[in-house]
Amino acid sequence: MDQMGFVANHDGNISVKFDQQLLSTPTAEAKFNITGDMILTLSPSGKKLKGAGKPFSEIALHVACYNARDEINAVIHAHPTYASARGLVGKDFTPSLPEAIVSLGDRIPVTPFAMPGDAQNELIIHQTLSKVDAFMMKGNGVIAVGKTLEEAYLRLELVEHLIKMDFVAQKMGISYSLKQSDINQLLEKRAKAGLGPQNYSSSLPPAPDQENKQVIKDIIREEIKRALTD
Repeated sequence: MDQMGFVANHDGNISVKFDQQLLSTPTAEAKFNITGDMILTLSPSGKKLKGAGKPFSEIALHVACYNARDEINAVIHAHPTYASARGLVGKDFTPSLPEAIVSLGDRIPVTPFAMPGDAQNELIIHQTLSKVDAFMMKGNGVIAVGKTLEEAYLRLELVEHLIKMDFVAQKMGISYSLKQSDINQLLEKRAKAGLGPQNYSSSLPPAPDQENKQVIKDIIREEIKRALTD
C-alpha cells in the first residue's frame, strides 16, 4: 500500500479474520514501518487481546464489514489519490472495461458522509456490502473486502487503477460506455465465477433510532440525486 502511494503518514488500516479472531495493523504507525511483531490480535468485536500497540480508531468499520457478510475474511481501508478524490466529489463509478465488471461489478458507489466513529457507519456498510465488494466513502477513502487479504488488496488496487484511467480518458475526450446488455452478460459471468456478495447476512443492526432514520433518508435522497443526474 505504501509503495503504491495508497497511504501517507499514518493513513490506512488492514485486518483479517484468523482462527476466530482478528489480526490488524496498529494505529499511529506508517505502513512502511509495519513488521510482523507489530500486528495486533483482536476479538471479533475489535477489542485488543495481544500486541504492544493500540487498535486503530476506525476498527468498528472493519467489524461492520465482517458482520455484513459471512465470507468476508479481510478488510482494507486506504486513501488512494484518484478514488479518494472521486469520493470527495460524490461520483459513483461504472467500469467500462469488461474484465473489471467481472472482477468488481457494474458499480463502485460513493457512500454518504458520516463522521469517523459514528454509529451510522454500520448501517451504511451493511447496505453497501449487500451489493458490492469495494466502495468509496465520501471524505474517507476506499474500503475493499475479500475472502483473502490478497483478494481485498487487488480489489483496492483495481479501483484506483480504473478511476485513474477514467480521469485520463475524460481529459482526452468522451470515453466509451458498455451497453447494458453487455453489462448484464458480464454480471452473469461474475455470478458464475462465485464473485460478488454471495452470503449477504440479513442480520442488520438493531431497528433504527431517529438518528439512523435520518441516515436512511439521506441515503435515499442521494440515490434519487444520482438517478436524476445519470
